[in-house]
Amino acid sequence: MRIEVDCERIRRNAEVVVDMCASHGVQIAGVTKCCCGEPEVARAMLAGGVRTLGESRLDNVRRLRKAGVDCDVLMVRLPPLSQADEVVALTQISLNSEMETVRALGRAARAQGLTHRVWMMVEMGDLREGVMPEDAVATARAMESVDGIELEGIGASLSCIGGIMPTRENMQELAALVEQVEAALGRRFRVVSGGHTGSLGFVYRGELPSRVNQLRVGEGILFGVDSISWCELPMPHRDTFKVYAEVIELKDKPSLPYGGPIGIDAFNRVPTWEDHGIRRRAVLAVGEIDLQTDCLVPTRPGISYVGASSDHLVLDVTEADPLVELGDELEFDVVYPAISTGWSSVNTTKVIKPIKA
Repeated sequence: MRIEVDCERIRRNAEVVVDMCASHGVQIAGVTKCCCGEPEVARAMLAGGVRTLGESRLDNVRRLRKAGVDCDVLMVRLPPLSQADEVVALTQISLNSEMETVRALGRAARAQGLTHRVWMMVEMGDLREGVMPEDAVATARAMESVDGIELEGIGASLSCIGGIMPTRENMQELAALVEQVEAALGRRFRVVSGGHTGSLGFVYRGELPSRVNQLRVGEGILFGVDSISWCELPMPHRDTFKVYAEVIELKDKPSLPYGGPIGIDAFNRVPTWEDHGIRRRAVLAVGEIDLQTDCLVPTRPGISYVGASSDHLVLDVTEADPLVELGDELEFDVVYPAISTGWSSVNTTKVIKPIKA
């Protein structure tokens, strides 16, 4: 299996996102976690006007630093308590909701002669990370009192675990909560981070509350889409990534499995089948171990997804145009989960097309 990425197209997408957001007073962090902190992808975002990168794993940040990427990095996953020293050494900003972790970051910052910036995450209903709203004032006061820490802002996450979509109402609730905390502390935060790509539609339509001035954007830049709401975004490129895999078997077979009762498949799923008679099936040398296969979209007309196991992807190619042959390398468009799983696979060949000089 091979993944190809066109960094020039990512640069152009980043340029559009940055310009669109800047016109509404919104800054962005370009999130590179999908491709494991690939330095060329990061450079494409930076060339498009991004000033801060977002990462979730220190290994990815190390990769960026080793490659000479020296911009500010935001940890978009809550820092592990055990990694406070490295978080401070490698990044400038982190999202936080636990006081014990913030105190550890403060100790690490003082020891390194640094100040670490913190955005306090608040819970807006999606039930992933965040301080409960009723605890926001007290927690902000406590974070602000930690030496070595600058409480720079407040953030929230939506449509991640609970599937709660960003709306004008919950964005307004976030803005109101921020103002409540600001009134209690007697100062104004520099940053109010209103989520990720799923909030770009509000910027595009001019509906994002003016108090929200920052977004953490990965998918919108990398793929040119918002796959949560499928809001139309003015991105020039949705064809930034391609996946290629070889056909290793090609045979006519029944479409309905036979020979015994149907139980769970290789990944503990219970499949359901319909009988469509004898169909031409292609087996490809790629599977669930490599990437999330149901997020592959064949570019050759007439091909449809059948199923996948650890190492094999099965497609119906009966109506493919042109006909599929044994040994063909089929091309796929992809959505975010395919690359976020595939890029970390040690068995994947990556081909990186750099930005244009």
